[in-house]
Amino acid sequence: MRNLIFETITKVAMAAGLPAGTDGKPPIYEAPVEIKDALLPNPRIEILLTKAPVKPVNTKLAKFATPEKEDTHRTVRTALDQVIQPVRLSIVAKDENWLKDFAHSLHTGLPRSLADRHNNVVKVSVEAVDSTGGGSKLVNVAIKKKLTKVFHLRFTGLVTRDSEVAWIKEADINVDYKQEDKDA
Repeated sequence: MRNLIFETITKVAMAAGLPAGTDGKPPIYEAPVEIKDALLPNPRIEILLTKAPVKPVNTKLAKFATPEKEDTHRTVRTALDQVIQPVRLSIVAKDENWLKDFAHSLHTGLPRSLADRHNNVVKVSVEAVDSTGGGSKLVNVAIKKKLTKVFHLRFTGLVTRDSEVAWIKEADINVDYKQEDKDA
């Protein structure tokens, strides 16, 4: 799920207007960042993945013809567990107006659901948004504060198992079946 989260956030951030770094790559880092804050580019995104709770589900999701064996087998997809991955997405910038516009574009650009590499639905939800930094315009202009906007996201997906089941093609019907007479 980690790769899916980073790919999704990178795609949405670039579409929302996150400028590429000097190396041409988007300035997206996995938190905690090992580099000193002064050496990191602004604006940037820091992503923190926390512990993901797993909830047992054990339910059948779908039945479909097995690819390349449509005439002989079907596949039954069973959900084993639900994984809920909390994500803390921090946007760090120096320009307050850019941060507001970018955060709005990022929020509206996040998909509400997407498919993982196993073709399972992953739901994306925004749990909370925090802002820090900024402040009064009366404060000394020479002091440059770090502005951050933090999105608390939740990616919810399923761990599934596919099982192949053979179609029943032949059945023996017993035509010699006789019911015993109850009156006798």
